[in-house]
Amino acid sequence: MDELIYLQTCYRDKMIKMLNNQNISYIDREFYAESPNWYTNQDMKSMIDTLVWLKYTDEEKKEILDNDIDEYFM
Repeated sequence: MDELIYLQTCYRDKMIKMLNNQNISYIDREFYAESPNWYTNQDMKSMIDTLVWLKYTDEEKKEILDNDIDEYFM
């Protein structure tokens, strides 16, 4: 249970830091604030997935999303 509390605390701190980061566009920060999959996320697996996603570069994110679109239309 301590691990879950630790993960939730780290996740919350990261989301708050992102929401307060003026270098991130206002639109992106609004997305994070309003999305239940980001800011208010309480599911351990989803929190881990989100933190991993944030570590990808923009190029890696684009490649992943492009591959997802290709697979969807196959």
